[in-house]
Amino acid sequence: MYENEMERLLELYMSGLYGSPYYAKQVSGKDCFTSYEQFQSIPFSYKEDIRESSIMDRTATKSGDIFGIFSSSGTTGNKTYYIYNKKDKIVHESFVKTYLTEIGIIPSDIGGIMAPIDTGVMAHTMMWEFTTMGASYVNCPEPSPHNMISVLDAVPVTVIATRPNVVSSPIYTPELIGRFRKSSVNKLILGGGFLSSERRKLIEYLWDAKCFNLFGMSEMFGPMAAECQMRDGLHYLDNYLMIELIDPTTGKPVPSGEPGVAVYTTLWDKGFPLLRYWTDDYMLLDHENCKCGSQHPRLRYLGRLGDCHKTDDGRFVFPEQVENILFSNNLCGEYYIDIQPECIIVSAENVPAPYSSLTADSYLVEDGLQELFGANDIKLNLVPAGTFAPNAHGKRFANPKA
Repeated sequence: MYENEMERLLELYMSGLYGSPYYAKQVSGKDCFTSYEQFQSIPFSYKEDIRESSIMDRTATKSGDIFGIFSSSGTTGNKTYYIYNKKDKIVHESFVKTYLTEIGIIPSDIGGIMAPIDTGVMAHTMMWEFTTMGASYVNCPEPSPHNMISVLDAVPVTVIATRPNVVSSPIYTPELIGRFRKSSVNKLILGGGFLSSERRKLIEYLWDAKCFNLFGMSEMFGPMAAECQMRDGLHYLDNYLMIELIDPTTGKPVPSGEPGVAVYTTLWDKGFPLLRYWTDDYMLLDHENCKCGSQHPRLRYLGRLGDCHKTDDGRFVFPEQVENILFSNNLCGEYYIDIQPECIIVSAENVPAPYSSLTADSYLVEDGLQELFGANDIKLNLVPAGTFAPNAHGKRFANPKA
């Protein structure tokens, strides 16, 4: 298992990639990479380890080989900074060409980057994505519905790149929806937050365009997996990225076909190499050949362990599952889930989908939530539109039991 990956990691070790102070205590020698069993002796690294370390202590890159230094959005704590070297840019281009060629991005496209101003890595990598494909782009760093319309009126944008909640925000300004649907946008590539099946349905109606899901993180360099035309899981380049799925209770690899916490290891001489980097990403891996013909495996993102609820029978309930129930019952606004000792309160904005004339049936919603949580003490609290601030990938569960 992972024989090819161990060979590559041994080469990287011998090249001095893990000679930085950050990895001095984790990597005891080349024996760590002689087999996957030995590799498991390397302790996991965590986000807090990054926050507590110096940016220069985390890299073996010489100053002349640094391509850029960018920060995370800081949504889960203080911002963290990452060095990207020139090889990172080359590898990033390999990822982008693989994914966006399949999606159908071409040089004549004009990309509309609707990345909120706090998303430094996301905005920069979106620029790199479009220029890598020979396409042009325009920025809209404060992507309110009115600001997006202003850009679309001025520029014949064909592809939007942003977070899912940004392109679903026109639901709050129904008078503008017709203008979004008549724009020149024909594709949306979305990341920075999960994309539920029901939100995808809403977005594709609002924009009259097909949307594709991307998955990534700042520690990597942005996008690391993407949907193909089949939109059945997100492909990742396993020649550059090793993903272990770990049982959060035992800390051991899960059996094949079962979900687990993603632990990432990068397989090139990265500016800040990831070595058994533990995340809150809970996912499934699929190594079956995709109908698109790609040989690259797929991941199926389920949610973050830091934002879920563990039921009495040991299941994890994630926001995406709650969202699908709410949206399918015509509650398409923001929402939060409060886990109280005596009950579970789901507060949802009463914002209907523009393609439906039905009103939400509270009893039907509560029935669906009761089945999902395996509990009878569910209360649906409907609130007016605009009650909650827009939520990109902040937490939706309050007081979770996990």
